[in-house]
Amino acid sequence: MSSEVRKEVILERLDRDQRVSVLELSTEFGVSGETIRRDLKDLEAEGAVRRVHGGAIPAGRTADVPITDRIRFNALEKDAVAQMARNLITDDCAIFLDTGTTTLSLARHLTGFKKLRLYTNSLMIAQAACQHFGVRVQMTPGNLRPIEQDLVGYDTLSYIQQFHFDMVFMGAAAIAAEYGFMDYEEDEARIRQALLKQTARSIMLADHSKCGKTGNVITAAFSSVNTLVTDQRPPANILAAAKRGDLEIIHG
Repeated sequence: MSSEVRKEVILERLDRDQRVSVLELSTEFGVSGETIRRDLKDLEAEGAVRRVHGGAIPAGRTADVPITDRIRFNALEKDAVAQMARNLITDDCAIFLDTGTTTLSLARHLTGFKKLRLYTNSLMIAQAACQHFGVRVQMTPGNLRPIEQDLVGYDTLSYIQQFHFDMVFMGAAAIAAEYGFMDYEEDEARIRQALLKQTARSIMLADHSKCGKTGNVITAAFSSVNTLVTDQRPPANILAAAKRGDLEIIHG
């Protein structure tokens, strides 16, 4: 496939998905990541795309949509996932909620507890959870990311590694049958990978729009996670991969 044809396909993918990743495109086209990066560089010079970490977005689109805006995307679906996840939590236990719009929705549903201990690296989740009388909130240290309004970095990882959590609830940017749970940013992936080692039960929260997407960081194989909670039954290829990985799926 020529460079010009690849570029046309890349623009079609951007029009459809609003973001493309170097990893996904290099796999699809059977070329190196460096070849895709050159294609994206040419398209950026033409004013057609804007390169971002791990891929590209349409020209003129903000690379990082603030979490305060993303919470409105698929809001009803995220609320449905949050309500199902809420039913998994028992009182007098320790849980961790990482950064994400669906985990934020869960934080808003944490009513009815008397002695729930909640740990988080998200400012917005901490603010939402502390509104509930029976939830004691503890925040991690770390470097503040203004767009996500969360704390990340070495200090965050070091803090997490001091604890054992009864349950951890995590978000995912993408769910791919071939790779499992994926993200676009290494900071988020590293925190989730650390959390998986510090818990008795790991739970991914994702609405159906994440299924079939591919990020550029492989966060966790299906076999590394206990449960996925989503609002709809996932596609057949993801169900098959989840079954092979012994991943429990709870869906609406």
